[in-house]
Amino acid sequence: MPRLRVRSPVRDSAQESVITRDIHRTFPAHDYFKDTGGDGQESLYKICKAYSVYDEDIGYCQGQSFLAAVLLLHMPEEQAFCVLVKIMYDYGLRDLYKNNFEDLHCKFYQLERLMQEQLPDLHSHFCDLNLEAHMYASQWFLTLFTAKFPLCMVFHIIDLLLCEGLNIIFHVALALLKREAVAAAAAAAAAAAAAVLLVTNQGLQ
Repeated sequence: MPRLRVRSPVRDSAQESVITRDIHRTFPAHDYFKDTGGDGQESLYKICKAYSVYDEDIGYCQGQSFLAAVLLLHMPEEQAFCVLVKIMYDYGLRDLYKNNFEDLHCKFYQLERLMQEQLPDLHSHFCDLNLEAHMYASQWFLTLFTAKFPLCMVFHIIDLLLCEGLNIIFHVALALLKREAVAAAAAAAAAAAAAVLLVTNQGLQ
Protein backbone atom coordinates (compact mmCIF):
# COMPACT_ATOMS: atom_id res chain seq x y z
CA MET A 1 0.00 0.00 0.00
CA PRO A 2 1.36 3.46 -0.86
CA ARG A 3 2.16 5.75 2.05
CA LEU A 4 -1.00 7.57 3.08
CA ARG A 5 -0.74 11.35 3.00
CA VAL A 6 -4.23 12.71 3.41
CA ARG A 7 -3.10 16.33 3.75
CA SER A 8 -0.87 16.34 0.69
CA PRO A 9 -1.98 18.53 -2.24
CA VAL A 10 -4.07 16.55 -4.70
CA ARG A 11 -2.69 16.38 -8.22
CA ASP A 12 -4.85 16.51 -11.30
CA SER A 13 -6.67 13.27 -12.03
CA ALA A 14 -7.15 11.83 -15.49
CA GLN A 15 -10.53 10.56 -14.29
CA GLU A 16 -12.01 13.87 -13.16
CA SER A 17 -14.76 13.88 -15.79
CA VAL A 18 -15.91 10.40 -14.77
CA ILE A 19 -15.80 11.36 -11.09
CA THR A 20 -17.77 14.55 -11.69
CA ARG A 21 -20.42 12.65 -13.64
CA ASP A 22 -20.72 9.99 -10.91
CA ILE A 23 -20.96 12.53 -8.09
CA HIS A 24 -24.24 13.87 -9.51
CA ARG A 25 -25.64 10.32 -9.73
CA THR A 26 -24.73 9.31 -6.18
CA PHE A 27 -27.70 9.37 -3.78
CA PRO A 28 -29.25 12.37 -5.60
CA ALA A 29 -32.32 12.28 -3.35
CA HIS A 30 -30.33 12.34 -0.10
CA ASP A 31 -30.31 15.74 1.61
CA TYR A 32 -26.53 15.73 2.05
CA PHE A 33 -25.73 14.96 -1.60
CA LYS A 34 -28.62 16.42 -3.59
CA ASP A 35 -27.31 19.99 -4.05
CA THR A 36 -24.90 20.61 -6.92
CA GLY A 37 -21.78 22.15 -5.43
CA GLY A 38 -23.07 21.56 -1.90
CA ASP A 39 -20.97 20.35 1.01
CA GLY A 40 -21.84 16.70 0.40
CA GLN A 41 -20.97 16.68 -3.28
CA GLU A 42 -17.82 18.69 -2.63
CA SER A 43 -16.58 16.27 0.03
CA LEU A 44 -17.47 13.29 -2.13
CA TYR A 45 -15.62 14.78 -5.10
CA LYS A 46 -12.49 15.39 -3.04
CA ILE A 47 -12.43 11.83 -1.67
CA CYS A 48 -12.97 10.21 -5.07
CA LYS A 49 -10.38 12.43 -6.73
CA ALA A 50 -7.87 11.85 -3.93
CA TYR A 51 -8.29 8.08 -4.27
CA SER A 52 -7.88 8.23 -8.05
CA VAL A 53 -4.49 9.90 -7.53
CA TYR A 54 -3.50 7.75 -4.54
CA ASP A 55 -4.11 4.40 -6.27
CA GLU A 56 -2.07 4.76 -9.42
CA ASP A 57 -2.78 1.22 -10.66
CA ILE A 58 -6.56 1.11 -10.26
CA GLY A 59 -7.54 4.73 -9.77
CA TYR A 60 -11.19 5.67 -9.54
CA CYS A 61 -13.66 3.08 -10.85
CA GLN A 62 -17.29 3.76 -11.64
CA GLY A 63 -19.49 3.16 -8.62
CA GLN A 64 -16.84 3.81 -5.96
CA SER A 65 -18.61 7.09 -5.21
CA PHE A 66 -21.45 5.16 -3.52
CA LEU A 67 -19.07 3.48 -1.09
CA ALA A 68 -17.32 6.78 -0.40
CA ALA A 69 -20.69 8.48 0.16
CA VAL A 70 -21.78 5.85 2.69
CA LEU A 71 -18.55 6.41 4.62
CA LEU A 72 -19.03 10.19 4.49
CA LEU A 73 -22.42 9.80 6.17
CA HIS A 74 -20.63 8.39 9.22
CA MET A 75 -17.35 10.28 9.49
CA PRO A 76 -15.36 13.36 8.38
CA GLU A 77 -13.61 13.52 4.99
CA GLU A 78 -10.15 12.45 6.10
CA GLN A 79 -11.43 9.47 8.07
CA ALA A 80 -13.72 8.45 5.21
CA PHE A 81 -10.78 8.55 2.81
CA CYS A 82 -8.63 6.44 5.15
CA VAL A 83 -11.39 3.85 5.60
CA LEU A 84 -11.96 3.75 1.83
CA VAL A 85 -8.26 3.05 1.32
CA LYS A 86 -8.34 0.32 3.98
CA ILE A 87 -11.37 -1.36 2.40
CA MET A 88 -9.79 -1.23 -1.03
CA TYR A 89 -6.37 -2.51 0.04
CA ASP A 90 -6.61 -4.43 3.32
CA TYR A 91 -10.05 -5.91 2.72
CA GLY A 92 -9.22 -6.75 -0.90
CA LEU A 93 -11.91 -4.83 -2.77
CA ARG A 94 -9.40 -3.41 -5.26
CA ASP A 95 -8.39 -6.97 -6.20
CA LEU A 96 -11.78 -7.32 -7.90
CA TYR A 97 -10.74 -4.62 -10.37
CA LYS A 98 -7.29 -6.01 -11.20
CA ASN A 99 -6.12 -8.22 -14.10
CA ASN A 100 -9.18 -7.62 -16.24
CA PHE A 101 -11.52 -8.41 -13.30
CA GLU A 102 -10.10 -11.92 -12.92
CA ASP A 103 -10.82 -12.11 -9.18
CA LEU A 104 -14.32 -10.74 -9.70
CA HIS A 105 -15.10 -13.56 -12.14
CA CYS A 106 -13.75 -16.02 -9.59
CA LYS A 107 -16.23 -14.58 -7.09
CA PHE A 108 -19.03 -15.09 -9.63
CA TYR A 109 -18.02 -18.73 -10.00
CA GLN A 110 -18.01 -19.16 -6.20
CA LEU A 111 -21.46 -17.59 -5.94
CA GLU A 112 -22.89 -19.91 -8.58
CA ARG A 113 -21.46 -22.97 -6.82
CA LEU A 114 -22.93 -21.77 -3.50
CA MET A 115 -26.27 -21.29 -5.21
CA GLN A 116 -26.05 -24.80 -6.62
CA GLU A 117 -25.52 -26.15 -3.09
CA GLN A 118 -27.89 -23.96 -1.10
CA LEU A 119 -30.53 -22.84 -3.63
CA PRO A 120 -30.60 -25.69 -6.18
CA ASP A 121 -34.06 -24.90 -7.57
CA LEU A 122 -33.19 -21.27 -8.17
CA HIS A 123 -29.82 -22.27 -9.64
CA SER A 124 -31.55 -24.63 -12.08
CA HIS A 125 -34.06 -21.94 -13.00
CA PHE A 126 -31.27 -19.45 -13.68
CA CYS A 127 -29.49 -22.04 -15.82
CA ASP A 128 -32.65 -22.58 -17.85
CA LEU A 129 -32.80 -18.82 -18.44
CA ASN A 130 -29.05 -18.61 -19.19
CA LEU A 131 -28.85 -16.08 -16.37
CA GLU A 132 -25.26 -15.92 -15.11
CA ALA A 133 -23.93 -14.31 -11.94
CA HIS A 134 -22.13 -11.51 -13.75
CA MET A 135 -25.49 -10.30 -15.10
CA TYR A 136 -26.84 -9.40 -11.67
CA ALA A 137 -23.95 -9.50 -9.17
CA SER A 138 -21.35 -7.22 -10.82
CA GLN A 139 -22.70 -4.05 -9.24
CA TRP A 140 -23.42 -5.85 -5.97
CA PHE A 141 -19.80 -6.88 -5.52
CA LEU A 142 -17.98 -3.89 -7.01
CA THR A 143 -19.96 -1.37 -4.94
CA LEU A 144 -20.47 -3.62 -1.88
CA PHE A 145 -24.23 -3.37 -2.39
CA THR A 146 -24.15 0.40 -1.76
CA ALA A 147 -25.66 1.50 -5.08
CA LYS A 148 -29.15 -0.05 -5.20
CA PHE A 149 -30.28 -0.93 -1.69
CA PRO A 150 -31.77 1.07 1.22
CA LEU A 151 -29.14 2.86 3.28
CA CYS A 152 -30.26 1.17 6.50
CA MET A 153 -29.39 -2.17 4.88
CA VAL A 154 -26.16 -0.83 3.38
CA PHE A 155 -24.94 0.40 6.78
CA HIS A 156 -25.34 -3.11 8.21
CA ILE A 157 -23.48 -4.62 5.25
CA ILE A 158 -20.53 -2.27 5.71
CA ASP A 159 -20.47 -3.06 9.44
CA LEU A 160 -20.33 -6.77 8.62
CA LEU A 161 -17.59 -6.18 6.07
CA LEU A 162 -15.41 -4.32 8.56
CA CYS A 163 -15.97 -7.01 11.19
CA GLU A 164 -15.80 -10.18 9.10
CA GLY A 165 -14.11 -9.36 5.79
CA LEU A 166 -14.97 -9.41 2.10
CA ASN A 167 -16.52 -12.88 2.12
CA ILE A 168 -19.70 -11.40 3.58
CA ILE A 169 -20.61 -10.50 -0.01
CA PHE A 170 -21.56 -14.15 -0.51
CA HIS A 171 -23.79 -14.21 2.59
CA VAL A 172 -25.58 -11.05 1.49
CA ALA A 173 -25.95 -12.20 -2.12
CA LEU A 174 -27.37 -15.57 -1.09
CA ALA A 175 -29.80 -13.90 1.32
CA LEU A 176 -31.04 -11.63 -1.48
CA LEU A 177 -31.37 -14.53 -3.89
CA LYS A 178 -33.17 -16.65 -1.31
CA ARG A 179 -35.64 -13.81 -0.70
CA GLU A 180 -36.33 -13.59 -4.42
CA ALA A 181 -36.73 -17.37 -4.64
CA VAL A 182 -39.31 -17.33 -1.83
CA ALA A 183 -41.15 -14.41 -3.45
CA ALA A 184 -41.17 -16.18 -6.82
CA ALA A 185 -42.47 -19.39 -5.25
CA ALA A 186 -45.24 -17.47 -3.48
CA ALA A 187 -46.19 -15.71 -6.71
CA ALA A 188 -46.26 -19.02 -8.58
CA ALA A 189 -48.43 -20.59 -5.87
CA ALA A 190 -50.81 -17.62 -5.97
CA ALA A 191 -51.04 -17.86 -9.76
CA ALA A 192 -51.74 -21.58 -9.55
CA ALA A 193 -54.44 -21.01 -6.93
CA ALA A 194 -56.03 -18.31 -9.08
CA ALA A 195 -56.04 -20.68 -12.06
CA VAL A 196 -57.73 -23.40 -10.00
CA LEU A 197 -60.36 -20.95 -8.78
CA LEU A 198 -60.99 -19.77 -12.34
CA VAL A 199 -61.47 -23.32 -13.60
CA THR A 200 -63.69 -24.16 -10.63
CA ASN A 201 -65.87 -21.09 -11.14
CA GLN A 202 -66.22 -21.83 -14.83
CA GLY A 203 -67.29 -25.38 -13.99
CA LEU A 204 -70.01 -24.10 -11.69
CA GLN A 205 -71.54 -21.86 -14.36
